[in-house]
Amino acid sequence: MLKTTDVPQYLREFNSLFSFISYKHDIARVFDDFLTLVICCLARQTQEDWYLQTIRKYDEDEINNFPKLLGQLFIIYDRAISAGDWIDPLGDYYQELAGKYKKQGFGQFFTPKSLCDMMAQITVNKNDFGNTINDCAAGSGRTLLASNNVCKGNYYIAQDIDHMCVKMCCINMAMHGIKGEVLHMDTLRNNAPWNSYIINHDWHKTKTPFVYKLKADT
Repeated sequence: MLKTTDVPQYLREFNSLFSFISYKHDIARVFDDFLTLVICCLARQTQEDWYLQTIRKYDEDEINNFPKLLGQLFIIYDRAISAGDWIDPLGDYYQELAGKYKKQGFGQFFTPKSLCDMMAQITVNKNDFGNTINDCAAGSGRTLLASNNVCKGNYYIAQDIDHMCVKMCCINMAMHGIKGEVLHMDTLRNNAPWNSYIINHDWHKTKTPFVYKLKADT
């Protein structure tokens, strides 16, 4: 598990809750399962079987800590968005895990926030909305979050070959109120997606994060 000093200040409470759950389990599996559970919570009771399949490997005390972990995640998003900024807490935490557990399923590092902001300011017209914007190797969705922060009202399509990254991207887009699609696929081979997600299709009505999973998990 990560020490308190290993993570940014804003992730320390999150890390404490995560460490309690991951103490007896493979840390990469716990992180991936948490992503799945968050998506199930955002799916408005359309993924109950996936939820039950994921949660059954944990004991009662661990299960009781997952809602606390989710609550802390919501607080982190809310603070940043209320301040008019975007944030990628899952990507930041993933990278801390990747730095320490290089052989346990954590293999990627994401574009720094400052560089994402710079690229978005160069490429996105803040007065030109209603476009479709694609990132074919989206990772946790950082460039799309930065683009949305410059100009809201576009439709975003994200693709990535790593399902863990796809889940992070789904959650990030949903929590930032972004409408779009996230596809779990090999973009270079242009294969049919293994998993497809629709994000916030009714945001204009509900203003509520929603992730709808189109295809069965692989």
